[in-house]
Amino acid sequence: MKKAMMVPALVFIALLASPGDAAIRDAGVYLKKNVVAKKLKNGITVILLNRGFAPVCAFEIAFRVGSVDENYRTAGAAHLLEHMLFKGTDTIGTTDYAKERVIQSRIEAVGETIDRLKLESPKNARLPELEKELARLQEAQSKFLTAEPYDRIYSEIGGVGLNASTSRDKTGYYIELPASQMETWAKMESERLMNLVLREYYLERSNVLQERLMHYDSLGTGLIYERFMAEAFIAHPYRHPIIGWRSTIPFLSIEDVRAFYRERYIPSRMTITIVGMQDTAKTLALVEKYFGRIEQRPEPPPVTAMEPPQMGERRFILDFESNPYLVIGWHKPAFPAYDDLVCEVISELLTGGMSARLNRALVVEKKIASSISAWNGAPGARYDNVFALFATPRPPHTAEELERAIYAEMDRLFADVSEAELVKVINSIESETVFDLETNKGLARTLSYYQTLYGDWTYAAQYPEMTRRITVQDIKKAGARYFIPGNRTVGVLRDSRAAGGAR
Repeated sequence: MKKAMMVPALVFIALLASPGDAAIRDAGVYLKKNVVAKKLKNGITVILLNRGFAPVCAFEIAFRVGSVDENYRTAGAAHLLEHMLFKGTDTIGTTDYAKERVIQSRIEAVGETIDRLKLESPKNARLPELEKELARLQEAQSKFLTAEPYDRIYSEIGGVGLNASTSRDKTGYYIELPASQMETWAKMESERLMNLVLREYYLERSNVLQERLMHYDSLGTGLIYERFMAEAFIAHPYRHPIIGWRSTIPFLSIEDVRAFYRERYIPSRMTITIVGMQDTAKTLALVEKYFGRIEQRPEPPPVTAMEPPQMGERRFILDFESNPYLVIGWHKPAFPAYDDLVCEVISELLTGGMSARLNRALVVEKKIASSISAWNGAPGARYDNVFALFATPRPPHTAEELERAIYAEMDRLFADVSEAELVKVINSIESETVFDLETNKGLARTLSYYQTLYGDWTYAAQYPEMTRRITVQDIKKAGARYFIPGNRTVGVLRDSRAAGGAR
């Protein structure tokens, strides 16, 4: 589910959480009245919203940086870098950085040599000794390190929900803290953005490779999703998996990751969002004091590898020891294009609950599928993307049979969708997401999302009205424009154990 779908519920949140604004029944009015937004001199955007009954705040630091900003050489850098930001600085995570630094320098030199030799000559006679040397240095460094330093410090001051995430489009760092600990947060977060130490790099790179093996390479659904994106996007970097390719992760250079950090983690691509009980003037002064120290650097080159128009259906079969699975996708524009909103409504018409078209017909009534879900905006939202359907056939039905049934139901939708059905779905989109936005965290995520990806947090306020403008004719036009054979990519996961692994 795309974040945009959650926004209409903000009107309810305003009523629940802000008694002083109880008369304000429009989400847009509420947000425009209460959100404080400012851009610091160095380019950082700050978004503050004072709300709630308890002195607790949700914090998010987001960067307009994701796997879409990588190339084949640096694939996986954004995700690995997210991991590295929890390793600490020259003061956090170490007991004696002066001594540790000497070892860190040697680790990097040996690690870079190993990577180079493995690429040039995997059987180089020097490799075993160098790998022993790297292991010895890592062991020596470990004596100066404190485990999970950020988790430990934040836990001691009442922090919950410390986490981070990397997507195709953005990277975010999250925490909820008592408002009284805001300055501690500002000190720690600004420091790791200014004085990051890439310690335990080679250990963490190995961990990421293991993560990939568990969540991609050993799962049929993970493999077909990766393959599907690589087929749907032949030029655009949305084709790269967030975690990186299995063949490239082992050679992702520490210098390339450091350069990616310096080039991409810059103030002009950074948004700080704080939602909760606070004095916004004091909060802003505190943010300026600490984060205003971060030096702005030149803007990195933009993404220039644009996806060419699709000239016909793309189709592939993936054989794996797994239950059958089906993925279908159609290219479409990204938000804030109006047709993106239309496709969001189409996704709800098709799979938004068990009474939706595909679920009712194919899961409940005909029992051709075990599950069907839609994702409008796969795999990212900064650039034109894909409307994707994911479906599991119910035995003895095949993926091919399920695919034909899906097209038949979609044709019916575009032929006979009614005004009453459309209104019901739009109302459902607004009501079903209330609980997701009752929290400071939910509001922080929403405001941060729009500001980071589109440069305008007010889309959160505009979204309900934009969605309500959608008509039956808009649905039919989108069906004729996008949901056509020549614009689709189809992937079938076939169980290689069936029929002796037929090829």
